Amino acid sequence: MGPPVGDGPVYAALARGGAGGEGDDGSDILAHLVADAAIKGVIVIVALIVLALGMVLIWKKAGRVREPDRDDR
Repeated sequence: MGPPVGDGPVYAALARGGAGGEGDDGSDILAHLVADAAIKGVIVIVALIVLALGMVLIWKKAGRVREPDRDDR
């Protein structure tokens, strides 16, 4: 089977065997590692925000001291 026959960037990318515009394997791996680190960083930041909000809500709910209700006045 020969290269795809056609015209345009899709056919050129298929003929090269890549998605087009990609660098060598080293830069592809580096790009994936950077994207992976960025995604994990966002996940950690969101988790910390949710944790902080939960702690504030628990602190407000459990930390509230009320006067006991007494009817013996």
